Amino acid sequence: MTGNGGEHRGRERTTVAIIDAAEDLFSAHGFTAVTVRAIAERAGVSHALVHRYVGSKTDLFRAVLTRNEGAVVSAAPDNPDLLESLSLMLRHARLEHGRRHIRLLAQSALSGLPYDKTTGRFEATARLVELAEHAARSASPAERAEKDLDPRLVVAGCVALLLGWTATESWVRPAAGIGDMDEAEIEAGLERIVRGMLASNVPGLEDDDPAVR
Repeated sequence: MTGNGGEHRGRERTTVAIIDAAEDLFSAHGFTAVTVRAIAERAGVSHALVHRYVGSKTDLFRAVLTRNEGAVVSAAPDNPDLLESLSLMLRHARLEHGRRHIRLLAQSALSGLPYDKTTGRFEATARLVELAEHAARSASPAERAEKDLDPRLVVAGCVALLLGWTATESWVRPAAGIGDMDEAEIEAGLERIVRGMLASNVPGLEDDDPAVR
């Protein structure tokens, strides 16, 4: 039993090392430019072991996305409030690991990776859509008529803003003349912007948090 347990833990550690290596390379170069052999070399294992423990390059990419999406969703576990959930997820995304995940998504999308090679479902976005639709259903007919954008589109716009900002921040900040703003100020500002986008366009929402007005 002890031998089997040690073997199992060894396989788990090796699998984590493989997925870590895949994330590093995919984040830096995008899906298309990375090979399984390069991932194996970065992880310090054989090409065959990568296939045995995780699978193909697509399987590796999906494993990276699934792990990272799980971390984003866990930043706001079972929180029924759309604005608060968005804030918590955004704060996670601004951490270095979260930024790497977003850069991975942006790199892969820009390189032309088909959506069907991803997990096929991004849990954080799906959760925000679910909360936005719930808020819209609870709103009055008059408010739904006033805020007539599809809640899914509003969430998509917020997600696209965050993806684009993280992917191009090193260019956008100097281009807009805000290179002197510190990280805390940037983070607070982005939070206010995306919360404002949701509150202004999703029925049933009103942002009453003075910290992000």
